[in-house]
Amino acid sequence: MQVKTIQITVFQIDNETFDAIGDISQFTSLAWPDKFNGYAFFEMWCPITDDNAALLKKGNVLWTGGENAGIIEIVKSIIDENGEKSFNVKGRTLEKYLDDRILWGGYAYTSTLKASTVMYNLVNACAINPTNTNRIIPYLECAADAQIGNSLSGYQKTGGSLYDALTALASDSDIGFSVLFDPNNKKLIFEVRAGVDRTQDNTSGNDPVVFSTELEDILASTYYTNNEDEKTMALVQGEDSGTSRVLVTTGAVNGVGFNRKELYVDARDLQSEVYDESGTASTLTPSQYQATLVTRGDEKLAEHVITETFEATIRQFGDVQYIYGTDYQKGDKVTIIDEQLGISVSARITSVEEDFDDEYELILTFGYAYPTLLEKMKRTTT
Repeated sequence: MQVKTIQITVFQIDNETFDAIGDISQFTSLAWPDKFNGYAFFEMWCPITDDNAALLKKGNVLWTGGENAGIIEIVKSIIDENGEKSFNVKGRTLEKYLDDRILWGGYAYTSTLKASTVMYNLVNACAINPTNTNRIIPYLECAADAQIGNSLSGYQKTGGSLYDALTALASDSDIGFSVLFDPNNKKLIFEVRAGVDRTQDNTSGNDPVVFSTELEDILASTYYTNNEDEKTMALVQGEDSGTSRVLVTTGAVNGVGFNRKELYVDARDLQSEVYDESGTASTLTPSQYQATLVTRGDEKLAEHVITETFEATIRQFGDVQYIYGTDYQKGDKVTIIDEQLGISVSARITSVEEDFDDEYELILTFGYAYPTLLEKMKRTTT
């Protein structure tokens, strides 16, 4: 089995400080994840020592040397039946910071913009250069905009979490976002990316990455599909009341019979007169307003697609064909062939988990993972 060692460095990051304060020299296990779209949850077990106790404080940041880092949110002290004392540490990756900001006031973009541009604009307005400087997230800046994702002819959003708005925009465009950790320059960098096509038949000239049970790349696998939440077209109603309410349709509006699955979207929060966080008003034209309703409908439809995921534990011993971080990254599209499950698909790597225990394991999730109960509950309230 491949032996992979890492060093866990702890940073104290607050309004005045961005410093490495020590290393975790002893730990028994670490599940270190990285997601293509948004934050992921990590978990670490380590012995209770004076050094670990001093470092493992809520709000401190763990870094394993890559581009992502995790914020400590839960520290539990445990004594088992054998008298062994352990810390159980949990938290989320740096994208969690974006969940600490809301859309303060209304945000409306009436010109045609790429989804990534809207995402960068929202982060800039809410967390980097807000009118109220108290809202600035220290050390945060935006990467260069590659202008990727869907072209949006109208976008409007009032209230709600900045993180939720970014997640919806990214999901609708099949792109991802991260907050990258740059300790050398003491920066947190918000980046939107598309991933690279490394499928077997890609026409971009990229070296293909193919995981196959026949080649014994895949040690264990799980396939999941679910269409219980599927919707194919949406009726979106906006401002006004009764028969005067503005309405649009979007999606597969010509679908018929059993293939037609309708979704109603109440978008009365979207108004033709909008205000920014400074209180300045502007009025949208009828076509601009209808475009914002279509964008809202498309976002909601993106939450109601057929879920299809494939999770695989990738072999890390012997002659390994592809090295994670070198030959492929999160967000890349690759080909998976599982003869035992009868699956041959080209899919995006949406989540990567490295498990450091007695043996090193690499677990990849392809497609979009089915929502947890918490995510479903949160979705119904937005």
